[in-house]
Amino acid sequence: AITAGVASQGQTLLGADIRFELNQREANVEETAFLEGLGTVAVSASMRSMARLDDGSDQALVEVKAVDSAYPLYGALETNPALPLDELLGERDGLFGAAAPELLFERLGVAIGDRIKLGGAAYELRAEIVSEPDAASEGFGFAPRLLVSLDGLRASGLVQPGSLVEFAYKVRLPAGAGDDAVEAVRAEA
Repeated sequence: AITAGVASQGQTLLGADIRFELNQREANVEETAFLEGLGTVAVSASMRSMARLDDGSDQALVEVKAVDSAYPLYGALETNPALPLDELLGERDGLFGAAAPELLFERLGVAIGDRIKLGGAAYELRAEIVSEPDAASEGFGFAPRLLVSLDGLRASGLVQPGSLVEFAYKVRLPAGAGDDAVEAVRAEA
């Protein structure tokens, strides 16, 4: 059953046809050109950090996932309320948006519209994450997810030399590309 599920939903579970990961650095110009030559690319960054209340009275460990505007390549991000990605995570009135599962709202005693801090930046919690299509590809999480934009993560100041951050480059190959295309990309990479 697991094998059949992966075979039928592998793209959604992985979030791509093929995925490349880099630890503690972003792709350079040459690597980015290679990836973009393969198809549509969605970039994300993942790291652990502490989210804290705006007044500093409480904090919680979070699994930060920062995504670009191409996210998700397969499947759908479901939030409550349902918002387009740019409204959910974009900058508005000087604050970036964020989304989190109900567990983080409970742990911090916050509600939609409240502010939290991550690193040196404040974020407005704009929705609850109901379903994250590629969550299985992110591995085992020790804490609730905090979804932000890549620009929002950069504003936090947390991404710097020595940060334990992983950049994922998820590629959607052109329509009709099969297993042979994936193997050819693997060999070329």
